[in-house]
Amino acid sequence: MIHRIGAAALLAVGLWLTASARPAQAASSCRQLTPDVFFLRGEIDQSLADCVAGRLQPTTREVVLDSRGGSVGPALDIAERFEGRRLTMRVRNECNSSCANYFLPLAGRLIVEPGAIVGLHGSLDPMLIANTRRRGQSEETIGRLIQTANRQMIFARRNNIHPGWLLYRRADATATEALDGEWGGLTRERRMVIVEERMARSCLPNVEIVPYQADLDVGPLRPGRAERLHRRGIARSATVVCNSMGWDDFPPP
Repeated sequence: MIHRIGAAALLAVGLWLTASARPAQAASSCRQLTPDVFFLRGEIDQSLADCVAGRLQPTTREVVLDSRGGSVGPALDIAERFEGRRLTMRVRNECNSSCANYFLPLAGRLIVEPGAIVGLHGSLDPMLIANTRRRGQSEETIGRLIQTANRQMIFARRNNIHPGWLLYRRADATATEALDGEWGGLTRERRMVIVEERMARSCLPNVEIVPYQADLDVGPLRPGRAERLHRRGIARSATVVCNSMGWDDFPPP
C-alpha cells in the first residue's frame, strides 16, 4: 500500500522536526557518563559527530539518546561508530529524524522511556533529490545529495535497515511502497509520524524492543495531547508496518 509523505517532510531531510511543545533543544553535547553508558543530546551536526568521535569509549554498552535529529552526513558518521556493537539504546525525551533513521536500527536492545517518542519523517531518497532538482538547485548541490544518498543506501544495506523505516520513495513517487497499513489521527499534511510499538517491531526485527506502547498511550498519545499533535501534522503509526520489499526493489539514488 502506498503511503504519502507531505511537502514539508520533503524539505526536512537534514533538519529536525519536533513532536512536542518543548522550547528549543539545548546545545549539542555528548559525554561518557560511566564506563558503560554514553549520553548524546541535541542537534546532530558536525560538532556532535566530532564529540562522539573523541569521547565514545570502547567499554560503552548503552547509549542514551535525546535528539530531534539533524544532518544526514554527521548522523552517518556517528552511526558508523555504533555498527556491530549491538548497544542498548535508550530514548530519553525524543529520538527523531536522523537519530531514529540511523541509530536505532543498530541497537541490540531498544528502551523508549515513559513520555519519550521516536519520530520519523523520511530520508534522503530519489524523490527528495528529484524535487530538489525541480526547485532549480545547482548540479553541484544535487551531486552532493546523490553522494550522501548513495552512502545512506550502502549503510542501510550493510545493516539490514528496511527501506520502510526510512520512508524511502522512488523518484517518480510521492510515497513509499515499503509499508502497509494506515497512519492514525492525521488531520492535515503529515510532517512526522510517531513510531508505535507495532511498527517498530515489524521494521526492526533484529532489535530487542522493551514494550513501550502502554506508556505512549497514557503519555504522548493520550487523548487531547494526541489531537494537538495531529493538528500540527504529526500522525501516529497506528497499523503501519514494514512489508516484504527490500533494497533490491529500489533503484540507486
